[in-house]
Amino acid sequence: MTETTENTVNLPYRNPELPTEERIADLLGRMTLEEKVGQMMQLDARSGDLDDLIVNKHVGSILHTSPSDLPKAVETVNAKTRLGIPLVIGDDCIHGYSFWPGATIFPEQLGMATTWDSEKVQAAGRATAEEVSATGVHWTFSPVLCIARDTRWGRVGETFGEDPYLIGEMASSIVKGYQGGAKAGEPLAKDAILACAKHFAGYSETQGGRDASEADLSHRKLESWFLPPFERVAKEGCGTFMLGYESIEGVPVTFNKWLLSDKLRGAWNYQGTLITDWDNVGRSVWEQKVKPDYVQAAADAVKSGNDLVMTTPKFYEGAIEAVKTGLLDESLIDAAVARILALKFRLGLFEDPRLPDQKRIDAVIGSEEHQQLNLEVAREAVALLKNDGSLPFNVAGAKRIAVVGPLADDAQTQLGDWAGSSGQINWMPDGHPREMITTVLDGFKQLAPEGCEVVYSRGANIVDLVPDPEGEFYPDGQPRP
Repeated sequence: MTETTENTVNLPYRNPELPTEERIADLLGRMTLEEKVGQMMQLDARSGDLDDLIVNKHVGSILHTSPSDLPKAVETVNAKTRLGIPLVIGDDCIHGYSFWPGATIFPEQLGMATTWDSEKVQAAGRATAEEVSATGVHWTFSPVLCIARDTRWGRVGETFGEDPYLIGEMASSIVKGYQGGAKAGEPLAKDAILACAKHFAGYSETQGGRDASEADLSHRKLESWFLPPFERVAKEGCGTFMLGYESIEGVPVTFNKWLLSDKLRGAWNYQGTLITDWDNVGRSVWEQKVKPDYVQAAADAVKSGNDLVMTTPKFYEGAIEAVKTGLLDESLIDAAVARILALKFRLGLFEDPRLPDQKRIDAVIGSEEHQQLNLEVAREAVALLKNDGSLPFNVAGAKRIAVVGPLADDAQTQLGDWAGSSGQINWMPDGHPREMITTVLDGFKQLAPEGCEVVYSRGANIVDLVPDPEGEFYPDGQPRP
């Protein structure tokens, strides 16, 4: 006869009075190999039957979970799994809760850095955490600590710029905001969320600005430029780290012993949880082709110190096979799962799954206080590079003003990347409420003097979102944006 969640109530791991280490040890001792490997997996909630992922794959974390699916997923854990291990729910709440209609969307990180106002950035992190935590999400994949040194790289806007010191200041501040000031291992308050420092490390230094390719980086270059901001937030207690896509000297960061073991876990003594970026383990097989199959890739990923493996469904079969054939010691899986369980105990999820709270949602999502903060941050983020004398506009006697350009009246694109209709999720096809957004054209129309005509021409498009010519799915079945 198997255990069910109903008869686990009095087991030691369910007792909040016991030390976390005892609860983790007790739970680990009750888990099968399959359950442990499942805990190491974070899968896309859009990619299949959630019940199947939770019950049959024992998945430990999900992301991109629609507001309607999240409560169902928690109910499945409680009603249909043997040990009732709660899910940790993560998402890309990068500059505000990007995927919740009407949430406060702050300037992207590059705009935040332009403010040089670490207190405002911390406040933005705090406001984001208050909104995100109310919806049942526990974890944001933010901040980005990559250094912007090549404008050809397409993710410059997601960074805090090019200076390691400024990046460290901004990252430290927003992490404190997200986590409510909680240090390493400390419980997180109900209105706090886990932060994630990414992309460790050197992801932005790819050759020619090509995303997710080879980065020509020596240890000296890493130590001088790319690692200091990460070291700072690691020692200050950032809950999680996400690994970059790139390779260094032909080795994907996912398997880089010097970065993960010698520096992060070793010299810095980082005790938090590591997560791969999107299908890093799978890409080593089907894209980078540095691993012959998923068995070897899974074994090497665990040996290298990875804990949660994002969106690589075949990691499940690969890791189990690696243990059964002696390629991977199960004790290494135990160590990874212990760090994952520590996150869940830190969040108090065994006592409270932190489900969406409608009362809090109504009170904080897009609240007047948060909107005012957003206005202040946005004003401080404005940067005038050069004025040839045409500013400020003198429109006192103007009869006709032309506003030209594809972004002048593009409300959703104006919000930046990782916002409602930017292509990452499917439950906000129209993006954020139009009435909450003031475009450049809106502003001219509001401020133009009486009798002045404001005309607009869009001109050429910057980008059209169309199906990827490579196909709807990646080779491993994951949806291709």
